Amino acid sequence: MRKKKGNGDYSVDINLTPMIDCVFQLLIFFMVTTVFAVQSGLKVDLPSAASSDAPPEKDLTIVISSSGEMDLNGRRVTFDNLQEEMLKDKEIFGSKVLIIKADKKTLHGVVVKVMDIAKLCGIDQLAIATEKEEEEVQVK
Repeated sequence: MRKKKGNGDYSVDINLTPMIDCVFQLLIFFMVTTVFAVQSGLKVDLPSAASSDAPPEKDLTIVISSSGEMDLNGRRVTFDNLQEEMLKDKEIFGSKVLIIKADKKTLHGVVVKVMDIAKLCGIDQLAIATEKEEEEVQVK
């Protein structure tokens, strides 16, 4: 067999259409199959205050709904297991600060009971979360 001799002028074209098609199909696949994270927890309506600072994320946080349901750092708790769960979280996070996010319609006694349990757990500082009060514009 003899090799054919050519003049060496070969043009090689790279067809990008199939590659672009695959990239778009992958993009659409990932867009369709993506699961968006929904923040779970209790829906509360925080009271407003003139000065409201955002709390740091490492502190323990308890959310109390108007019906008295409680979430401690995203987990549902009751008064029966609140102290033991609070002690566990205190060990994990190493925090001595508890942020209480109570609905403005929550009974005062429920919040006081949570504060008492926090003191029993050795949590030294308590903070009550509020929403920043919107300034009302007065028209003269």
